[in-house]
Amino acid sequence: MSASRTRRGAVLAMTVLAVSITGACAVGDGSAGGTAATPVADRAGAPLTSGFPASVTAACQSDASPTIAEIRKRGELRWGIGVSPPFGFKQTDGSWGGVEADNAQELAAILGVRPAVQDYDYSLMTVALQTKKADIVGAQLFITPERAKAVDFSTPYYLSGQLFYVLADSAFQSVDDMNKAGVRFVYGTGGGQASLAEKYIPKAKVSDAPLRGQLLLYEFLASGQADASMVEAAPMAVLLKQYRSPALAAIGLKGRVTGERAQPDEVIDPFKVAFGLAKNDPGWQGCVNAWVADATASGRMDKRIDYWLAQNIAG
Repeated sequence: MSASRTRRGAVLAMTVLAVSITGACAVGDGSAGGTAATPVADRAGAPLTSGFPASVTAACQSDASPTIAEIRKRGELRWGIGVSPPFGFKQTDGSWGGVEADNAQELAAILGVRPAVQDYDYSLMTVALQTKKADIVGAQLFITPERAKAVDFSTPYYLSGQLFYVLADSAFQSVDDMNKAGVRFVYGTGGGQASLAEKYIPKAKVSDAPLRGQLLLYEFLASGQADASMVEAAPMAVLLKQYRSPALAAIGLKGRVTGERAQPDEVIDPFKVAFGLAKNDPGWQGCVNAWVADATASGRMDKRIDYWLAQNIAG
């Protein structure tokens, strides 16, 4: 992947309010399923419904994998998604929109089935794969060594990064300010921020709590239960506009982010994003990898991501 993809993924100009997104979604327990919205064929990055290269269709035949055979027999691709706009969010009509909803449509078309999108809290996504409630997780899921012990990953299709968040009127101005005994850092259960906290603020006290469909554990900051948290850099504008009482500030590698978006050299540890799959089905992994290779080499995935990054999702 190109460095430009990292830069694009780390910066997001969105005017959407997070409450209008998360308020329509299940509270992170996998209880609200649905379908992906019907794609608009003539817009940038729209999911294909036909015309896939032979390398993809050959890799995704039923005899290549027991998972593929089961999906085709069922007539349904079970796609695990997370609330992570613009990658996954509920639209006003109740359908799922965003990058991953498009991806679900496209892979389902390759397999000749319909997509069934189900939301899960990030702490439950591995379990959903292991129990076969989900055939694949597409939820802006970044690769970590810990996750790789429990699930297989596809070829990466995106690069992104993180920012710390603190209350705007706090004394914290830099990452070093947070790397002190007594500083309380909280992250979403099942997320990869624990390892980043260990790397950047090892002296701080680290704990976790369920996100329950939220983008950020804001209530912990607002109530004084924590001093800092962390989330992916892309929705920075969403968070700063939504949470104003008390207001938030974002902190990156160069201190507080003062612009409307984080610059590439401010984003913390750009990471690889991939699709999660149950362990030990190389045929299914090969199918997904063949699709990812085509979607990225053709530029279709980049266009899809750029399209959704540019949207005012709240309408």
